[in-house]
Amino acid sequence: MVSLKYFFPSRFPFMKFFMFTWTNEYSVGVQEMDEQHQQFLAIANETIELANKDYATKAELVALLSKFMNYVMYHLATEEEYFAKFGCPQPGHMEAHDAFRAKIENLFQKTREADPATHHFCVEAVARFAGQWLIEHIMIMDKRYTDCFNKHSLQ
Repeated sequence: MVSLKYFFPSRFPFMKFFMFTWTNEYSVGVQEMDEQHQQFLAIANETIELANKDYATKAELVALLSKFMNYVMYHLATEEEYFAKFGCPQPGHMEAHDAFRAKIENLFQKTREADPATHHFCVEAVARFAGQWLIEHIMIMDKRYTDCFNKHSLQ
């Protein structure tokens, strides 16, 4: 399990500048998916950065978090469309997406309802949770679809 320090480094000054960084080890060998994964992490970083600025308003944070949430849903739907189109066997993959959707939607709702004094913390927590989930998901599950996608001319 990942420690809370990983998710909430702004509350731990020695980790304040932690951001998600794309490396080639995260590549799934499918350019479209790699680009989407990179964009996912970029928006997570943008959200974390804004959440760490004291002057950001709750409206700004929720708007950026909404953008992030929309991109997350778009990305998951894209993967799932390819699974269906190519008949890729993906045991547990859809269930992992569904569990993530439920968790992230719940966290997003809590963030929208958060007290103004804690909304920065909530927004940062959602972005860090989502980014960490994606990295772990890529390494454990997404790399399994590479062969199937490549066989159907997705490179």
